[in-house]
Amino acid sequence: MYQILVCDDDHDIVSALEIYLTGEGYGVTGAYSGQEAIDLFQQNQFHLVLMDINMPVMNGYEAAAEIRKFAAEIPIVAVTAYAYASDEQKIMQNGFTGYMPKPINAPQLKKQILDILRERITLI
Repeated sequence: MYQILVCDDDHDIVSALEIYLTGEGYGVTGAYSGQEAIDLFQQNQFHLVLMDINMPVMNGYEAAAEIRKFAAEIPIVAVTAYAYASDEQKIMQNGFTGYMPKPINAPQLKKQILDILRERITLI
């Protein structure tokens, strides 16, 4: 089972993604700040991270950069309300693997996760 870390300061979004992704067969752990995401990442093995960009204390850019220090290869998908093309470009230039604008289109997110996991993870 693939393990996904969902990081968003909005509890409703974390809960909705936990319900949806668990229903799709993924193991899901929620984090509500960038620092909590880093702490959880260091304590667990995740296959993919869904990261909000705009969070208090430590934003998604900072948290993703810290996670990359431990696992440069981990796919990190920005899930954000920043929906302009320039925002997507900035996100991708800052080391994210993918981009999903809010409001989240669940089937589109599922497809993106499947595509990334198929591309990045080799099952032995």
